[in-house]
Amino acid sequence: MVMLAQDKNRIHNYSFDTLRKISRDEACTVHFIGIGGVSMYSLARLTLARGARVSGSDVFNGNRISSLASLGVKIHIGHSRANVRNASLVVCSHAISDDNPELSEAKRLSIPTVTRAEYLGALMLDYSSRIGISGSHGKSTTTAMLDLIFDKGGVNHTTLSGANLIDDEPLRIGMGGTLVYEACEYKDSFLRFSPTIAAALNLEYDHADYFSNLDDLVNSFRTSLTRAKDLALVNGDDANLREIAKSISTKAITFGSGDTNDYRYEITRFDDSGFDFSLSKFGSNIGNVRLNIPGVYNVTNATAAATIALEYGIPMSTVSDALSSFKGVEGRLQYIGSRFGRPVYLDYAHHPTEISSAISALKALVHRPLTVIFKPHTYSRTKALWQEFCSALSLADHLVITDIFPAREQPIEGVTSHRLASEIDGAIYAKDSDVPYVTDCFTSGAIVLMGAGSFEQIKKEIVKTKEHL
Repeated sequence: MVMLAQDKNRIHNYSFDTLRKISRDEACTVHFIGIGGVSMYSLARLTLARGARVSGSDVFNGNRISSLASLGVKIHIGHSRANVRNASLVVCSHAISDDNPELSEAKRLSIPTVTRAEYLGALMLDYSSRIGISGSHGKSTTTAMLDLIFDKGGVNHTTLSGANLIDDEPLRIGMGGTLVYEACEYKDSFLRFSPTIAAALNLEYDHADYFSNLDDLVNSFRTSLTRAKDLALVNGDDANLREIAKSISTKAITFGSGDTNDYRYEITRFDDSGFDFSLSKFGSNIGNVRLNIPGVYNVTNATAAATIALEYGIPMSTVSDALSSFKGVEGRLQYIGSRFGRPVYLDYAHHPTEISSAISALKALVHRPLTVIFKPHTYSRTKALWQEFCSALSLADHLVITDIFPAREQPIEGVTSHRLASEIDGAIYAKDSDVPYVTDCFTSGAIVLMGAGSFEQIKKEIVKTKEHL
C-alpha cells in the first residue's frame, strides 16, 4: 500500500514550509484532535515550544490532558464543530474517523487539515539529523535507549517516543539539530518522513486492516529505508530486512547476532536481572555491555541503539555506560504491584511474537508459574493472526482472555475472545469485571496484564488487595 504520488514536500495543498511557518507563529493556533494520545501530546508540546498557540480535544480526560491544560492549552473534552473555528491548522490522529465533527468543520471552513504523520514530516525538516526507528516490535524501547545514550553523550537532541522517557514524559525537547523519533508503519506513516538515518528493528506481518499481506508491508519498509539520506540500519538476522538491505541503493549497515552482520553482539553471561554481551564491528571487538533488564530481545534492541550511536559518533564507553544504567520503559515487563503476594506485571505485547518473547522473559524472571491476562487488540489483527495467537498464548501456565479492545474498528463476525479462549487448552474467557475473581480462583503464580488496549480498570482491581488498604 505504498503511496508516493504526491510531492514529498507537499501535503494536500499545503507545503511543508507553510506548516512549519504556522507552527512557529505566535498568532496561529494549532488544534489537535485526539490530543490525549501519546504521539499527539508530544507534538502539541513541541508546537508550544516552537511558539504557536495550541488547542485540542479528546473524549477522555487524563494526566496528559491535565499537563497540557497547566501549560495554557485550551482543552475540550468531547468533539464539537465549534472547537476548531479559531484554528489556523488542524492535526488529527489515525484514530479519528472522517465523519468527526471537528474534522468535517475544518474542511468546510478550508482550515488546513493534516495527519499526525504529515505534521511531523514537516516539522522534522528543521533538524539536520533525523533518526527514525521503525520495526514491528521494540521501537519505544530502542528509542528510549538511544535517547539515554545521547543524553549521556551530551547531544542536545529532541526525542519523540511512544512511551515515557524521563519525568514521566514521552518526549525530550532540546535546542540542537538532532531529532530521534519512532517511525510507525501503520497506514504508511513513515513514508511521510525524511530521515537521515533510518533503522529497522524487525519486520513481521501486522496491521491487517491496512496491509493486505506481508508483501505490502515489505514494500512499505523498503520505501521507508530508501528515504534515508545517509544510512539505513537493519537487523540482519531478520530475513525480510536482510533482503531489503540487498535491494536498496541507500548505504545499509546490518546488526544482530549472526556472523555476517556488520555490528555483531554475543551474549557472554545472563542472570535474572539481565545480560552481559560483547559488541564487535566488522569482526573486531569494540566493547562490552551490561544490560540490566530482562528479555533477550532487548539485547537486540540495545545493539540497534548502540549501532546508531556509534555511527553518529558517540564513544563506545559512553554507549556502554548509558545502556548499563537503562531501566526499561513504562509498560514493558513493568512491575506494577502485587496481589495477595503474587507479583503483577504490565506488558504492551499485542503481536504473537511479542507475546512469546514476553512470556519467556517473565518465566525466566519470576521462577514460578505465570498467569497471563490477555486483552486482544483490534478485531482485524486477531483474525489475521489467529493461529499465531493460539500458539503464543499457549506458552502461559494459566491464561485468562478478556474482551477485544476494538480501537478504531467495528466487530468482525466470529472473531471473539470467547472463541479464542475455547481453542487454547486450559484458557478461560472472562469479562473485564470478572478478571479478579477468575484470577484468584483458577490461577496461580505471577501475573502479567498483556496487550495494547486499556487495562486501567483491570489494573486498579488486580492490584487493589488487603495488602494496600
